[in-house]
Amino acid sequence: MDGMTADEGVLEQAVADLRAAEAAVIEARRKVTAAIRAERRAGMPVQEIAERTGKTAIDIRNVLNAVGLT
Repeated sequence: MDGMTADEGVLEQAVADLRAAEAAVIEARRKVTAAIRAERRAGMPVQEIAERTGKTAIDIRNVLNAVGLT
């Protein structure tokens, strides 16, 4: 056995799929961050944002601190 597989493109396709998924996660995080920022600027309490997102208030405060809102 020389380490070759029946379908040589499987690994490469898996890596490409992983990269696409990683890019999608990054974009989703940007959208969630923007939504959190907008809701907070609109006056929504941190605790309510946390409840609606399934995050903790500390997580939300960390996001807000990262975008310059306290």
